[in-house]
Amino acid sequence: MPVSIDKTPRHDEATGWSGTAISYHRGEVDPAHYHLEGQLLFATRGVMLVDAADRQWVIPPQRALWLPPFMVHSYRVLSDTQLRAVYVSSSLIAECTNFSRNSQVHIISATPLMKELINGLFTGEYTAPIKRKMALLLLDILSETPSGGAELPMPRDARLFRAASKLVFNHRWNVALSELADIANMSERTFSRQFLRDTGFSFRTWKQRARIYASLDLLADNIPVKQIAYQLGFSCPAAFSAAFRSVMGTTPGEF
Repeated sequence: MPVSIDKTPRHDEATGWSGTAISYHRGEVDPAHYHLEGQLLFATRGVMLVDAADRQWVIPPQRALWLPPFMVHSYRVLSDTQLRAVYVSSSLIAECTNFSRNSQVHIISATPLMKELINGLFTGEYTAPIKRKMALLLLDILSETPSGGAELPMPRDARLFRAASKLVFNHRWNVALSELADIANMSERTFSRQFLRDTGFSFRTWKQRARIYASLDLLADNIPVKQIAYQLGFSCPAAFSAAFRSVMGTTPGEF
């Protein structure tokens, strides 16, 4: 896949940071590219699937993703999304000596303070020097906030990806395995075997994770757990809560 570099000037070294606010519709794709700066991806609304460092990362409003400078990445939005991207120069990163994981792609839990700092950077309420201090404080917070896991490995095989995309991006949670196998031009047995080999998960387990990640956006919109459970094809709210805990390590309410 061709890779492009985003050379758009955003800030000088004295400023050290800049940001973009972008609205996406479900299914939109930003193809593979990289930036000269470090980047913090955060969605105030919506869920994104980011491909970086040979892994796929699910980014709901409860999470943010750190991308080091020059990291090739692409992303697809799983629902209507309001993205906030904060770009940080290498010199500003170097000033934050506590940020030991600055060269690694990783998920960060979006704490209330982190959200407030990001929101503050996108308002006109503060002067440029104050915003620079806010950007540095944001990096300090990234250095201390525990990482959170949120992976949904999409198949690399084009046939399997086509079938998996039909399920995830169209929210066809009750689609039969036989139909997905037909989309991939495979037998059900071959589809299941290849899916496990390609993603590291059985199709059943992967589908369960996909449904849980799809629920994150609904939870962020304060939709009742009961409604989410039935919308995603679970037999009852208790089944949804149990599946959520197995994937996310906490209940929907605690999350």
